[in-house]
Amino acid sequence: MNIISRLCFPILIAGVSPLVQADTYLSPWLGYTFGGSVEDQNQNELDLKASESYALSLETDVDKGRMGLFYANQRSEVEDINLNSSIHYLHIQSSIYYPVQDKWQSYLGVGLGASYVDADWVKDEWGFSASIFGGFEYQFSDSLALNTQLRWLGTVVDNETSGACNLPAGGDSSCVVKFKTDWMNQFSANLGLTWSF
Repeated sequence: MNIISRLCFPILIAGVSPLVQADTYLSPWLGYTFGGSVEDQNQNELDLKASESYALSLETDVDKGRMGLFYANQRSEVEDINLNSSIHYLHIQSSIYYPVQDKWQSYLGVGLGASYVDADWVKDEWGFSASIFGGFEYQFSDSLALNTQLRWLGTVVDNETSGACNLPAGGDSSCVVKFKTDWMNQFSANLGLTWSF
């Protein structure tokens, strides 16, 4: 071994060893998401219907918390009119954990990333998004935990683009809708299982 190898090898081992020892956490989530609204040509506000949502997070240990990726999807429709929407979130997130009791932990975190809105009144809408979340984790065993979480999701949307819609029987035959503002807030309550390996 030359002198450079002798100096670099211990530094490399010291830098990699915490990553090798860190646990990885995979959490599938089932949730209920609400929030978000559009307005029609008469400036009447119409809410996105609350609906079930699905999510997946993949994280690893960092100091007293975790860091990783979060993906979520909610399919919904606009109340009173026949328009569908699908909202996707992908965030890099970081959280810190606080022990509560023997098998209980609480946590608080933030996420930053992007959203993709596929809706009848917009086409391929990408935007910046952020989240704040917190919850409780109950450890069943060394590798399995039950997880509960509340999460705020905010995203930039295009409120300049509009689309046509059909009103129910008894009203005008058509309308035009668009996002009410250029920032949309949603909230979700999630229940998940977390596997560590």
